[in-house]
Amino acid sequence: MPHPVNDTKETKLPFSPNALLSAVGNSLVSPLFNNVFFVKGIFKAGKGVNYNGYYYDLLKDEFSDASITLVIPVTLRHQLKDGQLIEASAFLNKRHQPAGARIELLLNVTELVSRKEKVIDEREKKALDLIQRKAQAGYKDLRGFIRNKLYAQEPVNITILIGLTAIIDNDIKHQLKDGTRVYHIEYVRINLSQMNEIINKIIEYDAGEILIISRGGGENIQLFNNIEIAETVLTLSSIFVTAIGHHDDEPLLQKVADKFFITPTSLGQFLYDTYISTTEEFSHSKGKMIDDLTKQFELNYQHKLGDLSTRLADTGRAYQELMRNTESQQRQLRHALAKAKRRNILLVLLLLIVFAFLILLWVAGRK
Repeated sequence: MPHPVNDTKETKLPFSPNALLSAVGNSLVSPLFNNVFFVKGIFKAGKGVNYNGYYYDLLKDEFSDASITLVIPVTLRHQLKDGQLIEASAFLNKRHQPAGARIELLLNVTELVSRKEKVIDEREKKALDLIQRKAQAGYKDLRGFIRNKLYAQEPVNITILIGLTAIIDNDIKHQLKDGTRVYHIEYVRINLSQMNEIINKIIEYDAGEILIISRGGGENIQLFNNIEIAETVLTLSSIFVTAIGHHDDEPLLQKVADKFFITPTSLGQFLYDTYISTTEEFSHSKGKMIDDLTKQFELNYQHKLGDLSTRLADTGRAYQELMRNTESQQRQLRHALAKAKRRNILLVLLLLIVFAFLILLWVAGRK
């Protein structure tokens, strides 16, 4: 005989994100929680803000990029300097971060045991060397490159490396507005948590124009302190730009970039502002060039007109001089003709007289 169907269903209330975070966080247990123990690491100063008698800084591992939030009382905080290697007694607790559904470990300092100036390790020496090499090589002019392209009316080709699931391309496009017609932007999605992929993509898309790594805010900022990635950047022919969305830290990759932006939004705003200012300058210079050419044409016209007037005046004076010479020559010719005519008449009269005289002598000889 079949069992009767129970239509009654057990009602379960859904968890809110905050309830889930609290439930999971409370399940995390460790003998280090609320028990004092010794810690050692490099002190990294935070924002320097006093939160009810405590400062939130970082304790960084001596030999890796690992770090943990350090909570220090005001009475101890003033004894510390950024970069010091410290030993302290502390206890561990945790706090919930509802905004990102994160559980953060906090190291609460109770006593400073020792502190000394930190010895710079090999990675820091390499990082410093890379920064110096970049400064000596010079920083490529991003704004000038874009301006020259726009003046030549050529497209500005930009490659932006972004995360696999990132939506920051929408933020950049939103800031660009109508500037998208002059920027030819290719968004390449890569895994921004993998060093080898970042290096390979940087090399692959080094086309000699503009190459950008961009991401929003978040954790794992230490990857951008990677020495190998920074060394690769120094070999690029492209203008290299970062917009990696982190206000508190200045990673090595940002220091060796030709230009950096705090957020992808500020990158988009820069591209738009450069487009607008260059367009306005181009329009102004184009109008000035037309005005200068017009003035030059007018000056040339006035010069040629003046030259023509001078030539016409010279021609008129030459014609008048020619007419005067012609009239003088005509007068001289008429005077010569009149003189020759009088001479011929006298000669004819003389001949007639001689002929008459000869006739008279002939007649007298016949008698």
